[in-house]
Amino acid sequence: MSIKASDVLSENNISVTLPRLIIIEEMLAFGKPVTIELLIKKVGNKVATSTLYRVLKDFKNKGILEEFTTPENDTVVELSLNEHVHHHHVFCSKCGEVEDITLSEDIEKQLGVEILNIQASSEYRIKDHTLELIGLCSSCK
Repeated sequence: MSIKASDVLSENNISVTLPRLIIIEEMLAFGKPVTIELLIKKVGNKVATSTLYRVLKDFKNKGILEEFTTPENDTVVELSLNEHVHHHHVFCSKCGEVEDITLSEDIEKQLGVEILNIQASSEYRIKDHTLELIGLCSSCK
């Protein structure tokens, strides 16, 4: 079953507008994290760049978009429609490709214990964590 852009918006109480539909459709078509630069190229002149940034900010505030920075300082976004599915990322240091990865349940539990230990021995209240692996993708190695 494919996800419809209009359903994503309505299910998250976001008004359906043409720019929002276009941006969601492009992100769904990618099916993985994408740099904002590439997203701007893909939407072309269908959505003004300032509108794209505003829509992405709205999506982030509504909790349907995650944003992170690659080791090369590119901003990457991805839809987070399955917020219960925790995952991490692997980056290609040569071409910038980004893929989602999921750790085993055991590793996530061990990581959770370590995070609690860090929190107990520091002044921080840890809210979340990410793990980013950096290497070469199959096309670049």
